[in-house]
Amino acid sequence: MTRNLESLLNNVISSGIKSPDLETITKCKALNALLLILILVSPCLGLFYFFIGADLLFYATIIAGLLGVSAMILLRKTKNLIVTGNYAFFVVWATFLIIRWNTGAMTEGGIILLSWIWNAVLILMAIFITGYLWGTIWATLIFVETGVAVYLFRSGYKFPHLIPPDISPFYSLGAYLSGLLVILLIAFMYEKEKTDVSDRERVKSRALVESKKYVDTIIERSPLPTFVVDSEHRVIQWNHACQQMTGIPMEETVGKKVHASLCVDNQRSLADIIIEDPDSIVERFSDSILSKTDTEYLEVRMPLPAIREGIQAVITVAPIVDINGSIKGAIETIQDVTSLQEGTHQVHDSLDRTTESPSSPIFRVDLKGKITSWNKACEENFGYPASVMIGNNPLRFVSKSTRGPFKETIVRVLKGESVTGKEWKYYSAQGEPVYVLARAFPIQAGEGKSKECVVVNTDITGLKLKMRRLEQDAAETKEKLKRMTDEYTLLRKNIATYIRKKDE
Repeated sequence: MTRNLESLLNNVISSGIKSPDLETITKCKALNALLLILILVSPCLGLFYFFIGADLLFYATIIAGLLGVSAMILLRKTKNLIVTGNYAFFVVWATFLIIRWNTGAMTEGGIILLSWIWNAVLILMAIFITGYLWGTIWATLIFVETGVAVYLFRSGYKFPHLIPPDISPFYSLGAYLSGLLVILLIAFMYEKEKTDVSDRERVKSRALVESKKYVDTIIERSPLPTFVVDSEHRVIQWNHACQQMTGIPMEETVGKKVHASLCVDNQRSLADIIIEDPDSIVERFSDSILSKTDTEYLEVRMPLPAIREGIQAVITVAPIVDINGSIKGAIETIQDVTSLQEGTHQVHDSLDRTTESPSSPIFRVDLKGKITSWNKACEENFGYPASVMIGNNPLRFVSKSTRGPFKETIVRVLKGESVTGKEWKYYSAQGEPVYVLARAFPIQAGEGKSKECVVVNTDITGLKLKMRRLEQDAAETKEKLKRMTDEYTLLRKNIATYIRKKDE
């Protein structure tokens, strides 16, 4: 119950504002506190005026309380401190003016002048809530009001005095003491705000240090060579993977231009180019771009001949921008894909060099779909003896996944076609998969006999498995690059602040 009341009061006093700006919330609470005091004091002060017969002041204070309620509603609806603050100050100032004008505030009784201290309260609150500009405007208005009052007093104008003479000194003293108390409260409020600002700065500084440490850790522990440059093209981060790839220690490159081994154009890296002219990368390296996003994140494949004996690399580069969209630096990573590319070439070269030597597994199939010949190499590679295979259907050792293409090829060959480059999967007598690259052609079985299909097989099981490993490596590399992309998105949100800290 207590917690609910506390939550309700906090919602009322803050007008429901949920802002990360603590200063705005503090000012909103201060304005609502002033209005609540006005709303609560108005009926009490109105009753006092009613009992002493000052009907004008009774109505003025009651109306002021109602206008204070409207000011709180206005602030909750608009969340505008300037508009609501000035409206509230006008209500308070007008109420004070009516009260002072009708309570002998400018008569010769010196103690009566103590009620003018509320003008200082109004000016201080205006400065605190609406800023120095509006505080100055309100101060000017109050000085003008004071000048007019002094002029009227000196010209003999008789101010109405609705307070009975016997309680007038106590009334004025009470106004003075209450005004002084409010000024002290405002002073404490200023001091608290100053303390809060100092605390917020400490929190921001701590967050900045933690963010810097977080960014440093991510970059340093990244398995991919990564470096960061600022807007002046100076390297400000050079991780361990980058040191291993280039052989250049961090101490020799931080604070300097990017090393020439990573440059792709006129002694500039892609990170340097994306800082100066991001669009030129797309224009000049369009054939090498693997991917591009709306956030100017680019993935480019190109050689880096100065790294080791020369490597093929996938370079990922992205600009680092501040909250205004200005480029403050760039981050670049390099993925060495040389081994992947060479592995792919090796597979194709091996296939090109393969010949159908007598040791190649060769068998023949007749029009009935039966095996009529099964050479020694077939026995050695597939594990089935000729005595078992001759006269049987070859589909018994062909994988289900390739039986359809196998049967189609045999039919086409028996009709007179020759087929090359067919990849099939067999199963050996031990149940192990055997991958082959086959060539099939028709022959005449003998004089007066029908055609047969000769199948010449090249065992590519080793190459196939190697190809699968390469494909798996490629998939893992792609996934690794995707994870790095996610990290870059996070880095770009934090690193602009980090760069500014480095510059300082």
